[in-house]
Amino acid sequence: MVVIVGTGVAGLSAAVSLRRNGYKVRLITKKITGGSTYIAKGGAAASLTGDDSPELHAQDTIKVGDGMCDLKAVNYVTKEAPSAIHELEKWGFQFDPDLRLEGGHSRRRVAHKTDETGREFYEFLMSEAKKEEIPILEDRVKALMVKDNEVRGVITEGSAIEDDKVVLATGGYAYLFKFSSTQPTNVGDGMAIAFDAGALLGDMEFVQFHPTVTSIDGEVFLLTETLRGEGAVLVNDKGERFAFTYDKRGELAPRDVLSRAIYDQYSKGYKVFMDLRGIKDLERKFPVLISFLRRHNKTPSDLLDVFPGAHFVDGGVRVNTRGETNLKGLYAIGEVSDSGLHGANRLASNSLIEGLVFGMNLYRYIDKWEGFYPDDGTMVSVTEWKGRKASIDEIREMNWSNVGIVRNKERLEKAIAYYKEVDTSSSCEESKASLISYLTAYSALMRDESRGNHFREDFPFHKKEWEGKRIYFRLTRS
Repeated sequence: MVVIVGTGVAGLSAAVSLRRNGYKVRLITKKITGGSTYIAKGGAAASLTGDDSPELHAQDTIKVGDGMCDLKAVNYVTKEAPSAIHELEKWGFQFDPDLRLEGGHSRRRVAHKTDETGREFYEFLMSEAKKEEIPILEDRVKALMVKDNEVRGVITEGSAIEDDKVVLATGGYAYLFKFSSTQPTNVGDGMAIAFDAGALLGDMEFVQFHPTVTSIDGEVFLLTETLRGEGAVLVNDKGERFAFTYDKRGELAPRDVLSRAIYDQYSKGYKVFMDLRGIKDLERKFPVLISFLRRHNKTPSDLLDVFPGAHFVDGGVRVNTRGETNLKGLYAIGEVSDSGLHGANRLASNSLIEGLVFGMNLYRYIDKWEGFYPDDGTMVSVTEWKGRKASIDEIREMNWSNVGIVRNKERLEKAIAYYKEVDTSSSCEESKASLISYLTAYSALMRDESRGNHFREDFPFHKKEWEGKRIYFRLTRS
């Protein structure tokens, strides 16, 4: 049996695909409707038209990845993406007929279902999993069972489940920032569990902030990037469209550029709004947004306050294109993993397609282990330490203030000193979140340059010696 931890697009597509190829599967999740897939808006990027190609998709991915993409991963995902879309359609999923455009893309290639593609994926794949009678256990995984560098199963709060094949599909840790577009379940515990078992983590400094998050009456809502692709614009409270002063692509600049532009506007004392009036046929194209507006007595003519929020993490458990880690029998797919696809900055709508490709194709490799072996990156050994604990709210405040959109040496050192005093030796969620936050701050301090969504105001430029060079972390027990 294959144990899969997580019920987002990666975990569910892997479970259904494995089951339909003759494997027994068990799903474990700490919350059935948790994670990012359930609330994802935009879509899945794939070259599906005559004027597009996997090569063009790869070029756009590499350009946005800013010198840090793993070319094997990029070529693999962009070539497999159209097949994954068509396979999902064979399973019975129906996409809307049009393709949408998002920032960083040179073609319309975002396949979608209304303006809440992730939820549609989730509900469809969950129904397919139930049809296949795949058992789903709602429980929290606390640790992996490992012997002689091989996985032997998982330990949950309720039981111990033995198996020599474990797939982590537990998502990222973007909720560990005060302003975030993600759910409270996204606190990096899957990465911490893998790290504690001996898996390598990489690229932890690259945290992507989505530029256009809004909040009305306490409800946080992600304003999908496809809104700007369809004609929405950004203005400050002087009525000025400012995006073009930061990048010639304006509102369709990559997320890191636009997030810093909005951050800069706020730093100068301005507010920032999204103007939806330039979108034709808004109600048909974006029904979920319209429903949100109506809940709060807003109309499409109203300007909406927007601010950047932590949205996605490019790093995680380092894997090869099979999803294999450096621990035999342990796989990581989706946002919990670091395949190298996203480099220093994820191209919009490359996350759902990454989950589909790695999930659907896992059956091809599950009995043909090769394993991940690190390249010539910098290897950092981390030992355990003990100290006071911090709540999730305290961690979110610390990270936003010191490890956020704009970083510098002083603030990063403050965060590192804080987390060195936090107890990471226990298995509680807060300890895991503290450990992941520490590694993020540590790698951000080490990378004394700016690249992708890692921006250092004290080093606001690239350094050639850092291009393509990863920072790996491994646990060394005292």
